[in-house]
Amino acid sequence: MKAIFSTLALFAVTLPAQAYETFNGSVEIEQRLFWQSSPIDQLDKGQTSARLELEYFRDWNDGKDQLEIEPFLRWDAVDDERSHFDIRQLIWTHLETNWELAAGVGRVFWGVTETQHLVDIINQTDGVENIDGEDKLGQPMVRYSYFDDLGNIDVFVLPYFRTRTFNGPDSRLTGGLIVDNDNEVYQSGSGQDHVDLALRYSNTLGPVSLGLSWFSGTSREPDLLRFFDPTTLSTTPFYPQIDQLGADIQVTTDAWLIKLEAIQRNHSQNVLEDFAAITTGVEYTFVGIFGSIYDLGVLAEYSWDERGERATSLFQNDLFVGARLALNDMSDSEVLFGIANDLDDSDSRSIFLEAATRVDGSLTANIELRYFEADNPNDLLFRFKDDSFIQVGLEYFF
Repeated sequence: MKAIFSTLALFAVTLPAQAYETFNGSVEIEQRLFWQSSPIDQLDKGQTSARLELEYFRDWNDGKDQLEIEPFLRWDAVDDERSHFDIRQLIWTHLETNWELAAGVGRVFWGVTETQHLVDIINQTDGVENIDGEDKLGQPMVRYSYFDDLGNIDVFVLPYFRTRTFNGPDSRLTGGLIVDNDNEVYQSGSGQDHVDLALRYSNTLGPVSLGLSWFSGTSREPDLLRFFDPTTLSTTPFYPQIDQLGADIQVTTDAWLIKLEAIQRNHSQNVLEDFAAITTGVEYTFVGIFGSIYDLGVLAEYSWDERGERATSLFQNDLFVGARLALNDMSDSEVLFGIANDLDDSDSRSIFLEAATRVDGSLTANIELRYFEADNPNDLLFRFKDDSFIQVGLEYFF
């Protein structure tokens, strides 16, 4: 903690006089409770952890230069692999009228769908934070962006690769797989120093928001089968070289959102199977349901993966339905519920619920529930069938 504030203080005294400066953050205490038995006795009692996030922003040169710093810290009482520190962002940005240049460690998000973000490939997944893949590690990068009436172009140079984080053997959410994340293997002889490249074009044409992307470099998704040892249920991650084309489209018409994400991923030297994948769906919002102030959004999405049962994703032929309820109250209360069902195996499904409400001006209560059900041992979800959990947290903002 002291080192974090020392770093921020160092930047504060070395930067020119600022036009605008902010510093805030949050700390959260979380408790996971698993209601199914586990072979690890200590995890039958649950899992306690704490999370700290800080955000520092400063600009100067009439706002043309900006600095963002976002350190992240997680402490877990059970799983040592889940206790980790990361710099989510430490990035300088220079802005001009129709272009900007950024360098440092940053986060970039691409995508429009709810169930999975096929096109989101710049940042590595922080796998120890949650099973949904929404949390990302900071990525060293240089980004140049050009803005024009004909669309925006982003060019990325990514000089260093971040390995995916995995839960340790003392965690419930491993699926019984022990991952040796200290001896990963790379297809490229440059290893983590391989320079990856990415390009994205985006534009808004009336109700249509369009994104087209290209990525060439080290896959953010490791292959866990190449070095899998069935006798010990352990593996070493293998990171291949890939080229990926992606498209994300969202059409907004009144209360409707129509969404699509699609990719074509090709592997260098055919070390793994090339494939295409699609997630598409709709969202409709009922404003002021039953004459109240509540807004209800209903969602439906379909996911397809060309590899079928060989897919490394849970969403290879799945239908998702869900609902998002915004109470529009003084506490900003929201509830999101969803269920995804495998269309090839009707007994394979996952259910989640996320809810949050502000207790007072600075304190928020969060609840998350994850339920997994699968009967087929060949189903990826089968590994987590005994790891359903409910998590409650109290988050303080400052």
